[in-house]
Amino acid sequence: MNFLISIIVPVYNVDNFIERCILSLIHQTYQHLEIILINDGSTDNSGSLCDKYAKIDQRIQVFHISNGGSSIARNYGLKVCKGDYIGFVDSDDWIDPKMFELLLKYGVNQSLKVIECSSIDSNNYTDNHLNHNLKKAIIEDKNTFLERVISHKRFAVWRRLYHRSVLTNRFFIEHILHQDVYYTIDVLTSVNEIGFIDSPLYIYNVENRNSVIRSEYSLKKLNSINAAYYVLEQTKPYHVRIQNAAKKYLFNFLNSHYNSLFDHHELDPEFYHRKKIKKSLGKNLSFKNFDFYSFMIVILPFTFYQTFLRINRRRISFKQKLFYKY
Repeated sequence: MNFLISIIVPVYNVDNFIERCILSLIHQTYQHLEIILINDGSTDNSGSLCDKYAKIDQRIQVFHISNGGSSIARNYGLKVCKGDYIGFVDSDDWIDPKMFELLLKYGVNQSLKVIECSSIDSNNYTDNHLNHNLKKAIIEDKNTFLERVISHKRFAVWRRLYHRSVLTNRFFIEHILHQDVYYTIDVLTSVNEIGFIDSPLYIYNVENRNSVIRSEYSLKKLNSINAAYYVLEQTKPYHVRIQNAAKKYLFNFLNSHYNSLFDHHELDPEFYHRKKIKKSLGKNLSFKNFDFYSFMIVILPFTFYQTFLRINRRRISFKQKLFYKY
């Protein structure tokens, strides 16, 4: 096989992690790569480290742009890449040496436009983890992969290899959180089947405390609720199992934000946002799509729910302590 794979890596203030990421790309068993590092206005040494490795490996291209966020950096990469296939890697993560070889081989052999793998959190990773976890690749039809992706929240774009044709003129929405949700739903609803290798080929870094996802709660994060509504809307034409998975995803999304607003009451002192969440849950909740925590949000007044939330958290904490004790 001589297909060129473009790997797009947005880079921002990750000088503690970027070298590990780059080395995992350089050492891929599939070597015909175009490694595109987009330095998104980093204020640490990330940019210079990218330049260092570009001098070592001619497959690496570095672009320095003004800070605009990962969506803008990824879009820049999509515009300059030349690969037959395209993949994404986040700059604080790293990948198994065989990741792109396995994904590409299965995709080409089965004439698939999208091939997906599983991931593992960095705190659970060991050097020989794949020896014990390499599983047989399968082909999933649209109903199967949409239900799985939505039910297990597998929206991250970095877990897939894409044929160039499915990403042509397809760009990330800029300046929003959960951009991957929109992008993945749009891509997956455009194909009828995908390949799936349920092996942890991608190592997701849970140790980077500066990541946007793990940053303190804010109204900007609250606005990401729209991603769940988008999933709900785009899955209406599909099987009832997929619609139910989308509603459950919406409930979990709304419940999480509702609870976070109680932890950060200063962001919603007049309960404006919490009232909107209650109304939305009430509109979408039914006996066919019942969710206990959503139901409690709908029926309980704010002060009562706050007490319920406190008691429930203590219950969960106590249960976890018992589990670890025994």
